[in-house]
Amino acid sequence: MRLSRTRWWKYRLALSYQTRFKALFYPGPHWSDELGIRTRTLSGRRVPIIATFEGIIAPAHATEDLSNLVGHQVFSEPFADNVIPRLRWMYGIADHIIAISPFLARAAKFLYGDKVSWLPLGIEACIFHNAGRHEPSRCRVVACGSVKIRKNPQLFLRLAARYPQADFVWFGDGPMLQHLTGEAKRMCLENLHFAGPTEPQQLAEEFRQSSIFVLPSNAEGVPKVTQEAAACGLPIVLNGFYEAPTVIHESNGLVAWSEDELIDHVGALIQDPRARAKMGERGAAMASEWNWDRVAPRWEELVIQLATSKGPA
Repeated sequence: MRLSRTRWWKYRLALSYQTRFKALFYPGPHWSDELGIRTRTLSGRRVPIIATFEGIIAPAHATEDLSNLVGHQVFSEPFADNVIPRLRWMYGIADHIIAISPFLARAAKFLYGDKVSWLPLGIEACIFHNAGRHEPSRCRVVACGSVKIRKNPQLFLRLAARYPQADFVWFGDGPMLQHLTGEAKRMCLENLHFAGPTEPQQLAEEFRQSSIFVLPSNAEGVPKVTQEAAACGLPIVLNGFYEAPTVIHESNGLVAWSEDELIDHVGALIQDPRARAKMGERGAAMASEWNWDRVAPRWEELVIQLATSKGPA
């Protein structure tokens, strides 16, 4: 169902909720989504609502409660404050919530009750794989993500200054790109490059010609890019606050619990090519389980089951 690109698209979206279907999957956060759901419910044509839980978006008191629950600090992903009540309402009325990691399933159950299951995300294995992988002669540390404050790209300045024996490359676009590029020049960091946006095929090739993948952000759901990098044979360094299920500490990567620890982990791998190789091999082997050809049927089966179920989800 294609919506027009005019300023009236949100009204068209609300209207589309009134059409004939058996379930609602992945409702959005706009006011038009809420209007569409409420209108359909008031008209007596309610259908099962299946929401996905892909990251923690919650007020400060809720993240504090979650931190106490799981035993470590939890960060909320930045979101417009006026949208949070609508998202919480959406999760509250959903018949079922599919979380994308065990940690997020635990958080969703704490926030919204037992109507929660979890399924993993997949990767395009025909693009992201380790065939033809080549370790560069000079250690190359890469990251990929929006160049904005929530992704913490400024940490790459510290990494490049701390480890001049390695090259650092960040792939992605965003509002901080120009500023950080200028800051790198000001600091004379010739080993740091912000490469801008890259198509998936080229990104996969860049991964296969690199040494380490780093994700410095504090709040994520399940960062699919770390799965893609692991599939290309890279060891992963990231933070543990969101308990990414695809990175096992000292197996296919290193998990940090502070900015300083993350910097130290990167340094440890820069100095140990043998450890990098072993972790990269383990990550590539794990990635065979993340192929969408295996994962997608599980999503399809659960969504159809929930859509056709007569009882509570």
